[in-house]
Amino acid sequence: MGGDACAGIRGLGDLGLRADLLHARGVHLLARWVGRTAERSEGGHDRTRVGWRAGARSRRGRLMANSTVGLLASFDYVDSAVNAIGELRAAGLKKITAFMPYPEAQIEEALQYDQSPVRVWALAGGLLGAAGGLAITSFTSMDWPLVTGGKPILSIPAYVIITFEMMVLFGALSTVIGLFINSRLPYVKPMVVYDPEFSAGKFGVYVTVAPDRLDRARGILKGQDPAEMREDPVGVAHAPTGVGSESEVPVGTAYASSGFDPGSETRETPAGVVHASSGFASGADPREDDSRGMLLENLKIFAVVLGSLGTFTLVANSIPQVQSEVPLELSFGADVSAEELMFSGEALYNGGGNCISCHGTGTRAPNLLTDHAGTGVIGARCGNRVAGEDCKTYLYASLTDPNAFIVEGFDPIMTDMRIQLSNEQIWALVAYLESLGGEVTVTGEDIMATGEAPGTAAASGATAGAGGPATAATDPLEIMRANACLGCHVFNEEGIQLGPSFDGIGARVDADYIRESILDPAAGAAGGFENMTGLMPPIFGNQLTASQLEAVVQFLVNQR
Repeated sequence: MGGDACAGIRGLGDLGLRADLLHARGVHLLARWVGRTAERSEGGHDRTRVGWRAGARSRRGRLMANSTVGLLASFDYVDSAVNAIGELRAAGLKKITAFMPYPEAQIEEALQYDQSPVRVWALAGGLLGAAGGLAITSFTSMDWPLVTGGKPILSIPAYVIITFEMMVLFGALSTVIGLFINSRLPYVKPMVVYDPEFSAGKFGVYVTVAPDRLDRARGILKGQDPAEMREDPVGVAHAPTGVGSESEVPVGTAYASSGFDPGSETRETPAGVVHASSGFASGADPREDDSRGMLLENLKIFAVVLGSLGTFTLVANSIPQVQSEVPLELSFGADVSAEELMFSGEALYNGGGNCISCHGTGTRAPNLLTDHAGTGVIGARCGNRVAGEDCKTYLYASLTDPNAFIVEGFDPIMTDMRIQLSNEQIWALVAYLESLGGEVTVTGEDIMATGEAPGTAAASGATAGAGGPATAATDPLEIMRANACLGCHVFNEEGIQLGPSFDGIGARVDADYIRESILDPAAGAAGGFENMTGLMPPIFGNQLTASQLEAVVQFLVNQR
């Protein structure tokens, strides 16, 4: 066998030529120059004698001189494949591809691949996701500011979770995308060099060499006792459209031997026995069947992926929702359960009720969730605070008339909660506080009995942290009294001095400052009142109409 050997091949119309697609790290086309001369056989059939010469395929499908020859060896043991790869590389043969039934680190080390560029995709995606997560959270906070306990609008520690999750998400997605792009997936064309035995436990080594180094490569592979070895298996491509009978077309190598059928593929075993496998005599194109099979395999994989995602999505969405946001407006009937009241009250306490801004720290007001002065949590001590009053009566009175019971050591800074909460919401808070160390005794009858209590009508449309207008009055002083502004500010000796006095305020600040302080109380604290930052709830932007707000601002700016 050699580069000048010739094989008789039937007419071009019967050739089922296929592309031999392979690359050490991707895909390439093995092809050869063909020199053909037409002759007449004894049977009268036209034959074409093909002279095999080395060549490399050009961009236009033509062939150039000095092409390579492919050798494929199959091994039973990974050590044999590793040794063969090592000796081939030592001999200067670097275009090597290995086939494995499972990932094998020894073979990967022997091939000496460069570091995968996929890691760069993962790094870039992770950094992009982290930057995007931080930007989204920051923009959301700036666009929709929520003041909680006097904390800054932008809180980096709180954004770490979302930033981390976005980093992981984008890093994972970019890794998958980079893997597909660098692996050139999906690849629907079959690699005819590949043999199914490589998925059944065999190890394959494929090397492309120049014709003058073919014997050296063959000797190295045979030296490792391969189970089978083939030379340029079916490395052929279809003739270009319009090629005449005398044109040069790329075909694969078939080395002739005794008993060789010109329409067959040559397979060489280590014993030197040449086996002829079924060739292309039928005129059918096996490449079409292989391509169709490869496409079906890819579709199966795609279907499995979609099915898995669909299953997980279905299961996740079929799980019943056991927690929901507290409704903006609570409406409880006479048969309301203690669990409903407790759940709504907990959401109000930790959210829209703005309770934790004072009661959460234990410095401005008693901490209701922990022990206070050895009396236990609020649900355990509320029944002992006032003689003759049970727990729910004491808690309801503390919310609607906060100055009636002042805990020793704390200032009377709490306002009437009926200004911003509805009657149902107040009773929900009472039920939640009772549950902290005690038994819930609030019933629907309690809610119905106080439904028309003084002050609740104005707050009947109030919502959690964002109530409706407390009054439709336009008189500034009446608006301030109705919204309990004088519960923390003094005007003409009326009110409690917890915040800046309204007397002469127009000489100290301008209208913009007053307006901002009403809409966003945490934007800045007046001198001497820094420790009161966060005490004023940021609810008046929704609780006052535009005309009421402007009436109060103009009234205060004129106090000089």
